[in-house]
Amino acid sequence: MDQSKRLTVKELARQIGVSVATLDRVLNNRGNVKPDTYRMVMEKIKEMNYTPNKSASFLSRKNEYVMAIVFPELPEYFWNQVERGVQTAIDEFRDYGLHVHIIRSEKYDLDRQKAIFMELIESGKYDAIAISPNDPQEFADIIDHGVDRGVAICTFNSDSPLSKRLFYVGCDYRVAGRLAADVLCKLIGSKTRVGLIMSYTNFQMQQKVTGFREVVGEYDHIELIGPLKLQQEDYDSLDTFIDYFRQVDGIYVSSAKLDRVAKHLADANLSKPIALIGHDMTEEIYGHLRKGVVTATICQDPVNQGYLTVKSMFDYLVSGEKANEKENITKLELVTKENARYYV
Repeated sequence: MDQSKRLTVKELARQIGVSVATLDRVLNNRGNVKPDTYRMVMEKIKEMNYTPNKSASFLSRKNEYVMAIVFPELPEYFWNQVERGVQTAIDEFRDYGLHVHIIRSEKYDLDRQKAIFMELIESGKYDAIAISPNDPQEFADIIDHGVDRGVAICTFNSDSPLSKRLFYVGCDYRVAGRLAADVLCKLIGSKTRVGLIMSYTNFQMQQKVTGFREVVGEYDHIELIGPLKLQQEDYDSLDTFIDYFRQVDGIYVSSAKLDRVAKHLADANLSKPIALIGHDMTEEIYGHLRKGVVTATICQDPVNQGYLTVKSMFDYLVSGEKANEKENITKLELVTKENARYYV
């Protein structure tokens, strides 16, 4: 993202050398600015390639908006990156009266996350709530209840498309699964067997698996073995995987456990190479990429997911206008050993 286009009014005023009040009058044509000062400010803005944030026109209204953003604790590496993006947006919009409360729900505890979400709705303290639901279907009724209560609600990273949510921010998981299959099938070449390792089947997982199966089905010579369906605790033991490893030539890990599967694959010390692809980037995954255990990983732009969620909701709050798109789809990036260093 172009930083010059995301400066706050306060930061821009400091760089130009005028007061916030003067800059605000120039940006919003309020008059009471000397002609020379006006020309100087406009020239500086042009030089800096600054695009006025449409939220700037609301600066003088002194409105206050309170937003909660709710997401799970795990996987910690992923949500820490999302939180970085959220914090960037908080820093950018706090001058416009936006207050954001970050709330992490415990591990994968569905009931606890539902309880937290309901408490936020019923508290009456929040103008808006953004949530990454652990189970989108389970959350549809609660989201609808919150919207009916007058709370602006959006989803991010994990969608609840059957609910009344305003919009969704995150990647297209069906495309993610298709990308994984396309890369994996090309990697194994003339070999014939691919595997799929997955966890519980929420909407996100269903979309990945659907996309993966679609593309694998387009390769007449390739057979899908499995899938291997696991609970969280199943990933701890090599015994869970060893027989499956021996049956396949390539594996797609659709869950957030690529690092764990890669460790077991390395420990298995098989006589044949297996192409391994999954999602996200951590120090552990980076190490496995460098060693050639992980062949490729698909990154889901988590920092931008956090930033866009807050920005899109803030734009809605200050304008009262729904987003033009019901979905704000973030990019997918294929990472291999050669470009991995740019993602850690």
